Amino acid sequence: MTRQILYVTHRVPFPPDRGDRIRTWNVLKFLASRASVDLACLADEPTSDDTLQELRKVTNQLAVVPHSGRGRYVRGAFSMLSGRTMTEGLFESPALTSVLRTWSGKKTYDAVLASSSGVARYLFPPCVNDDAKRWVDLIDVDSQKWLDYARAASFPMSLVYRTEGRRLRTVECRLAATCERLLVVSEAERDLFRAFCPTDRIAAVSNGVDYAYFAPQPGTASEAHSCAFVGVMNYKPNADAVIWFAQNVWPQIRQRYPDARFYVVGKSPSQDVRALQAVGGIEVTGAVADVRPWLMRATCAVVPLQIARGIQNKLLEAMACGRPVICSPEPLKALAAEPGVHLLRADTAAEWITALSAVFENRQMQHDLGAAAAQWVQQHYSWNSALAMLNEI
Repeated sequence: MTRQILYVTHRVPFPPDRGDRIRTWNVLKFLASRASVDLACLADEPTSDDTLQELRKVTNQLAVVPHSGRGRYVRGAFSMLSGRTMTEGLFESPALTSVLRTWSGKKTYDAVLASSSGVARYLFPPCVNDDAKRWVDLIDVDSQKWLDYARAASFPMSLVYRTEGRRLRTVECRLAATCERLLVVSEAERDLFRAFCPTDRIAAVSNGVDYAYFAPQPGTASEAHSCAFVGVMNYKPNADAVIWFAQNVWPQIRQRYPDARFYVVGKSPSQDVRALQAVGGIEVTGAVADVRPWLMRATCAVVPLQIARGIQNKLLEAMACGRPVICSPEPLKALAAEPGVHLLRADTAAEWITALSAVFENRQMQHDLGAAAAQWVQQHYSWNSALAMLNEI
C-alpha cells in the first residue's frame, strides 16, 4: 500500500533559489519518490505557472495559499501582544486551515511533516486527524536566532527579539513533547536544542548540494582580485554580513588592489545593501537567473556571516563549484570542513584582509583550496545520503 504523507511548508518550495526552498524542494522530491505526497504551502509572492507545473509533477494534491501583504505583519504584532510568538501570527492562515481540514476529512495520513515551527500548528487538530505521526523540520533552532539578534541590536528592538526568542523556545519544547520527531540541519543545532530541551526526539538531517549542477567548470577563467557573496539580500544576517564586510574589510582591500571587485549576488537587496553600489568596486546584482557564473568569475567566495544558524547552502554551493572560500567562524560550526585545507577561516577584519590578500596573490592556493572543497562536498553532502533518515517517515 502506498504511504500517504502530508507536507506543509511555510514558503513555496520551488524554485530552489534560497536556503529554505533548496531544502524543502529536495525533501519534497525525496518523499515523492517513496510515497504519495500532498503539499500545502503558503505563498509570500506570486507563483508562476512553471512553478505550479513543477510542483504538480511530484505531488498528489497541491494547495498554494496566497499569504502576503501587511496583514500578516499585523497578525504577527497582535500575536506578540497577546502573549504568543510573533512567528505564530505571521504564519496564521484561515485559508490553509480550511484546505487541510478538507483534505484530512477525506483521507488518513500515515505521517505529516511541517517545514518549520511557524507552520507546525497545521499538523494538529482541527487541521489534521490526531492519529498521524507528526514530524517538524525545524531546520534551525529559530529561538536562538532571535536571541542572537537581541544581542546584536539596541533597545527597543533588543527587547522585541529577546521576547520572541524566549517564547519560541517554549514553542520548540512543546513540539518536542507532542511530535514523534524534530529535525535540525546539523549536529551543532541538535546539541544546542538538547542543551535547553533534553530529548531523544530530535535528530540532525543535513543539507546537501547538487554537486553535478554545481560542478567545477574546467577552463573557466576567474577575474583577478574579485570575490562574491551569494544570498537573499533582504535577510538580515546576509545584509548585515555584506555591510560589515564593505565597511570593515573592503576599504583596505581596495587600497591594496585598486581593481578589486566585490559581487553581492542575490534577490531582494534591502535599501542599505543597494546603497553599497556607490562604494568603489562593489556591484549589487539583485536577482540573477543562475548564481554559478557569478561564483565562477570570482577569485573566491566570501561568507562573512556574524549570525548563522545551521549549514549554509551558499557555502556548500561555492565549494561544490571549486571556488576557494573564506568563511567566518559561525557557519563553520555546522561543518566538519578543515580550515586551511578545504577553506579559509577569518574572524576579525585584519584576518579577512590577510586571507583575501593571500588568495588573491597565490594561484596555487586558489587551485588547491578549490579542488579540496569540491572533493569534500561530493564525498559528504549528497542529498540522498543527507535525507536518508526521512525513510523512517
